[in-house]
Amino acid sequence: MPRFCLGCNTVLFGMTDVETALQHLAWAGYDGAELSAVAAMADHVQVGQGKDYAQRLRGVAADLGLDLYAIEVTPNNPDRVEAVVQAAADLEIPIVAIGSGGKTGDEESFRQSVALGRQLADIAGRHGTKLAMKPHVGAAVYNTETALRAWREIDSPHLGLNFDPSHLHRAGEDVAEAARRMGEAGAIVHSHFRDCPNRTERGPGTPEFQVPGRGEVDIPAVLRALAEAGYQGVLDLEVIGAKQYPLSRAMGIAAETRGYLNRCLQELG
Repeated sequence: MPRFCLGCNTVLFGMTDVETALQHLAWAGYDGAELSAVAAMADHVQVGQGKDYAQRLRGVAADLGLDLYAIEVTPNNPDRVEAVVQAAADLEIPIVAIGSGGKTGDEESFRQSVALGRQLADIAGRHGTKLAMKPHVGAAVYNTETALRAWREIDSPHLGLNFDPSHLHRAGEDVAEAARRMGEAGAIVHSHFRDCPNRTERGPGTPEFQVPGRGEVDIPAVLRALAEAGYQGVLDLEVIGAKQYPLSRAMGIAAETRGYLNRCLQELG
C-alpha cells in the first residue's frame, strides 16, 4: 500500500497566529501542515513579504518537525492566486489549493471556470507550483464527472484535483468509487480529508462532525480506494467553522483526527 502523509490545514486554528497553529499541530503528531490563506477564516500567509519572511516561517515549521504541504487560497481570482503562488514558491510549498468558482449545472459557467482554471494553471507554472482544484458543492466543478472533465479540458501539468470526501458525499457520490475513478485517472494531487454528517447539510456540518469517523462517509473504504487507485500523498484535515472555538477545542479536533486516521492506516497495512 502507498504511504499517506497526515497533515492539517491551519484554518482549524483561525483563532490564533500561524506559529501557534503549527506548534499545536506538532504536538498533535502531524507530519506537516497546509497553510490557510482564507481571509474570512484564517489568513496565515503574508503575501509579498519575500524570501526573508519565507525563510523564517519555514524555519518555524522545520524546528517543529513539520513539512509544509500546501496553501489554500480564496478568493479564486488571478491577482490573489498569483500572490499566493509566489508566496508558495518562496516557501518551497508545491501545492496551492483552489476552487473552480462558477455555478452547478450551468454549462456557460462551467466553460468560464475551465478558462479561468487554465489561466491560473499558467500562473502556477510560471512560479513552479501546482494547483489542486476541489470539486465543491454549488460550484461549476462539484462531482466526479465535472471534476474529471474540467481536469482533462484544462489539460495542464500545473493543475490536478483536490479530493474532498465531504463535498463529494453531499453531491450524492459514492465517495470510495469517486476516489477510484479520480485516482486511477492520475488526477488527484492533494486531499482535503474530512467527514460529513449527512447529504442534506448546506455546509459540511459542525467542526466536530467534520472529524473523520464522526460522519456518514465510510472513511476506511475511501482510504483503501485511494491507496488501491495509486494515490500516494497528503491527507490534509480541513475543518472550517472553528474560528470562535477556544484553542484547546481545536487542538482536540486535530488530535482526535490524527489518532483515528493513523489507526485506519495501520489497519490498511
